Parts: sequence; structure tokens; C-alpha cells
Amino acid sequence: MSHSPLNPTYVEVPRFPAGSTESLDHLESEGFVVIANALSPDEAAHALDLTWDYLEQLGTGIERNDVGTWGDDRWPIVTAGGIVPSLGIGHSAAQWFTRSVQSIKTAFASIWDDDDLLVSFDGMALWRPTGVDPDWETTRGGSWLHVDQHPITRPGKHCVQGAVSLLQGSPVAGGNILIPGSHKWFVDIPERYADRLGRLPEWLDHFRFPVDDPRLQETPPIMCHMEAGDMMLWDSRTVHCSSPGLEPAFASHSSMPSLIRAASLVCMMPKSRANDEVIAQRRAAVDARTSTTNWSDRFFSTDDYPEMLQADDLGKYQLPPVPQLTEHQLALVG
Repeated sequence: MSHSPLNPTYVEVPRFPAGSTESLDHLESEGFVVIANALSPDEAAHALDLTWDYLEQLGTGIERNDVGTWGDDRWPIVTAGGIVPSLGIGHSAAQWFTRSVQSIKTAFASIWDDDDLLVSFDGMALWRPTGVDPDWETTRGGSWLHVDQHPITRPGKHCVQGAVSLLQGSPVAGGNILIPGSHKWFVDIPERYADRLGRLPEWLDHFRFPVDDPRLQETPPIMCHMEAGDMMLWDSRTVHCSSPGLEPAFASHSSMPSLIRAASLVCMMPKSRANDEVIAQRRAAVDARTSTTNWSDRFFSTDDYPEMLQADDLGKYQLPPVPQLTEHQLALVG
């Protein structure tokens, strides 16, 4: 059977405990790893409930039990991949709950061999059921395969990103796709794609990987099965993106509508990499409820995303309340 970059394969992959030697070895060799039960089933269900609290508290009329209220006129602004990046979501109770579960920090602390970490103020991937409205389908994966690290200004290993699945995955739901072992291609990008890279600003940690690269045919992308509570970790040098389901979704006749994907984005990096200015910005971001990208060694507000700057109706959204953080959480702020 022939494969193309547009057609990932849905696979079961090994799942490892947080902090285990096996998980670190898999991340090093393959550029990704699935951490089993980073959240317990009860914790995942609670995080999902808190996510709906956030959506309902936006004040636009969203109701978790009424899919008729999930339209674009009420839903928060999303970016490619169905990610809700801003509108205070990085400081929602849902995100602070998930990123504070001990096994999440254990996984990142083992990667960096450092327990003094800063957490990203990331958003969430929240996908509405395309069986209800096909226009809710997110961007197809083959069109935006990328790495989240500048190949010149950030050589080597700098960041490991995470996505905690709050729902069980399936070929119908879709999810993250990636190229196993492609983090090893990163070092060749400056020579292989000099012209393309020359058009990339030095501060931008996002390089679209050419879909005609022959290595994509030799090593086709995969979409990993995730149980509710599992966390996918991937090296920022790994070629990846997300993609809708690989099988068609049919209209649901259930009286209880459901999201098809809910994933909490989380990333932790050593505090030693952030300077005093960045830490001051991070502290101010809590009260301002400013969300950020995955990087915690620099400060990039997602309020500055083009989708947010171009929106003319931001005033209709209500931000979540300022979080009251514990000592553990304050340490993750810096």
C-alpha cells in the first residue's frame, strides 16, 4: 500500500510511565513518546468539565449540553489545528489543573534532569463534531507539516512540547500526526532548504516542512492512539502537525453532544533558561490572563496572533477570573 504525506496511518504505539527510562529512550530515538495515564480517568474527566466551565463563562451563550450553541458566532477564536490560543484560556482553571498534576511535571523534569521548571501558558485544542457541522473540520495535516524551532537560531534540542488528551482518541476523531525519527532531519534543514529558510524571520520558531521532501514518502506520518489522560510529548524538531479524522464522521443522534477532541497543550522548560525580564512578563501575564506559546524561555503572547489582532468582536468574550495559584503553581510561573 502506498502512502503520502496527506494520509497518515492510525497506530497503537507503546505507552510508558512518566519519568521512566523507557519513555526517555523512546523520545530520544523517535522524537516523540506517549506517556500513559499522565492524568487518571477521573482527572481527565474533571479537566474536561473545567474546560466546559471556561467555554460557558465566555458569556457568548455556549451550553455544553446544546450543540446548537457551539457555532462560530459563539465559539472562541481558533487558529490552525482547531487550537483556542487566547481569550484567557492559558489561565483557565482547566489549564492550571492539568499542568499542576504531578505526573506532568515528572515527565518534563526527567527530560531536562531538572526539577526547577517554568510552564507555558498554552491553550487547548477543542474540536467540535464534524458529524454535526462539516465546516468544523480542522486543517488537513499534510498541508502544514512543520517544526516548532528555528533551525539556525535554535540548533540542537531546546524544547519538548506536550498535549494531554482529555478524551479517548480514534481514527474518526483525529489528532496529532508526526514523522517518527524526523527530529534527526533538523540539522540538515539549513543546507537542504537554504532559500526557504532565508525567508524565515530569525525570531520565528515555525518552519513549514516541504511536503515534497522524499523522506516523507520513505517515512510516512502516523497518528497515535491516545487514551483519555495520556500525554503525547514530542521534540520541537520533530516534523508534526494535527489533522482531522482519517475516517468519516457521521451525524450523531445522541442526546448528549460531545467534543471529538479536547487536548490540553502543556510545555515545561528549565527556569535557568529564562532571564529576569521574561520572568517579570510571565508574572504580569497571570493577572492579565495572557496566554503564551509553548516557549517559556522567551515571552510570546498569543494575543498577538493575527487571528486575534484581526478580530473585531473581542469585546463579546469575558475572560476567566484571575487564577488564585498555589505555591506549586507560582513556582511554575517563576
